[in-house]
Amino acid sequence: MSDEHRFERDARAWLELGPTDAPDRVVEAALLEIDQTSQERDLWIPWRLPTMNSPMRLAAAALVGVVALGLIYLNLPGKNDVGPPSPTSTLPTATSTPRATAADYTTLDGWIVFEHFGKAPDGSTPAGVEYPRSLWLVHADGTGLHELAPGIPASGKGSPDISPDGNRVAFSAWDLPVQIWEVDIEGGDPRLLSTDCSGQPADCTDNAPAYSADGSRIVFVRSTGTDQSNAIAILDLASRSVTTLESTRTSSPDVWLAEPSWSPDGLQIVYHDVRRDPAQDAIVDASIFIVNADGSGLHELALPDGTPFGDADWSPDGSQIVFSSYPIHEFNDSRAAVSTVRPDGTDLQTLTSSNIGYGAPSWTPDGLHIMFWGPTTFYLMDPDGANLRPINKPDLTFFGDTLGFGYYGYLQPTS
Repeated sequence: MSDEHRFERDARAWLELGPTDAPDRVVEAALLEIDQTSQERDLWIPWRLPTMNSPMRLAAAALVGVVALGLIYLNLPGKNDVGPPSPTSTLPTATSTPRATAADYTTLDGWIVFEHFGKAPDGSTPAGVEYPRSLWLVHADGTGLHELAPGIPASGKGSPDISPDGNRVAFSAWDLPVQIWEVDIEGGDPRLLSTDCSGQPADCTDNAPAYSADGSRIVFVRSTGTDQSNAIAILDLASRSVTTLESTRTSSPDVWLAEPSWSPDGLQIVYHDVRRDPAQDAIVDASIFIVNADGSGLHELALPDGTPFGDADWSPDGSQIVFSSYPIHEFNDSRAAVSTVRPDGTDLQTLTSSNIGYGAPSWTPDGLHIMFWGPTTFYLMDPDGANLRPINKPDLTFFGDTLGFGYYGYLQPTS
């Protein structure tokens, strides 16, 4: 490993010291009723920056800033207007109280698939050995914990997505060569899907894959050229042909795209962009966009100004988009909160309180729940924010030096 990568890891490990236990829902409700004096924002979730955007330089800047100031304050620029203008109002405050229920999340069938970094959550990492980014599976009751396709590719895995039939997992390699792979959820050797992309920054990199609802296509982010200009692209799994949506192409190396998701009818794609300020040498903003699958109709989802938004996922019935503020891979911020909005920008609802840190949301395939990462573990809640609680905190806490860090979880509910 190079000194550059070692510094990134050391800086990231320092930044990720944070809470080791999620507040009880009672405490969360109390926080909504009182004014708080913000004294510290714990950075508790690992971040990722694309290879082409110098993550080591950004990690260094973040480390210096935290050491010098003790606090991180983001002075966010105004949004770039594309399509409908964004409203200037603030996000609604989450005030609902979860309803009593007899449901037990620990009895869910199927697998939870999640991204992980650091020491293996099953304790198998030898002392002094670094563990690459990886994908793991576990049942809701804590049984069956195991790594998916260990060691392939050697550069590690990230950005997983489960196929609609529940049989396959698409992912992108974490480090060079950055390409898209697919593996059976039951294991076996991964298959390389990037057929015309070397995975090298000077040529082409592919990342952040997501299946269409019918499983026939994968949307992803393709970066090309020495400046790593990137755009949303679509891979047809039958023909292996790739269509690049040129309307989405970024115009600056300081802007890149992330985490695309299909509408259930396959006609639209939602994704977020990330903006870096070269003067600050830091990520400063993120916005959510919607584009038609043929590249037409690109517009920014109308959301309040002044807050970065991302990690969007379309509901199975097409009526809502769930997303979070301060998307995890880029911001690592305890202010992250989960919200929903209709695709036309109306009916914005904030479902979790801020200053606790809930993010990286996704819909369960049946649309009955929203799954997301909270401090130290995975949570479920109803689409209206009720019944928010950990799936199985005693057995599914993946946070800490001896456990590594697990996040970006997805539920595959078949047994």
